[in-house]
Amino acid sequence: MIYAAVVIRLIYHYHIALSFVSVSWVSLPVLLLLFILYRISRTTWSMLLKQHYASTVIIGVLLLFFSIYALSYNLSSQRFDYNRWVGYPEQRALMVNDFLQEHNLVGLTPAEVMDLLGASDSANRADDDDDTVVYDLGALRRMDYKSEKLFIYLNERGYVKSYEIVTR
Repeated sequence: MIYAAVVIRLIYHYHIALSFVSVSWVSLPVLLLLFILYRISRTTWSMLLKQHYASTVIIGVLLLFFSIYALSYNLSSQRFDYNRWVGYPEQRALMVNDFLQEHNLVGLTPAEVMDLLGASDSANRADDDDDTVVYDLGALRRMDYKSEKLFIYLNERGYVKSYEIVTR
């Protein structure tokens, strides 16, 4: 039960996505439990009944299933969705990496950027600077709860020249 209380909560809190490495890490405690159970069953002094073994295996498999479900849920919440980006600004930090991998902002006009990211209240100019557009990403994916912002820099002709994620 400690596994369920700690591991699954950490998966949701840190938004760990489904990958080979993450599945391996959540599988290790369950596999260790099954290995220990197997070793105990091979001793002559073992007083455990077959029902104990079966119930332990079932609990281990259920814990593994719930962990993998939590990992897959986090993966789906990290995909970019325009409606979630505009409607739920606190979730932007989860989606920004997927957005930046899918879209090349360099060379776009501010209007094209607005078409992709929307013009919500948290999208504003940085320090009244006409050559920088800022989107507030929130602090959802950081352990220290510092806010992140997506800075989009425009060149003198008004096209995107670069972008970066800044922690403040």
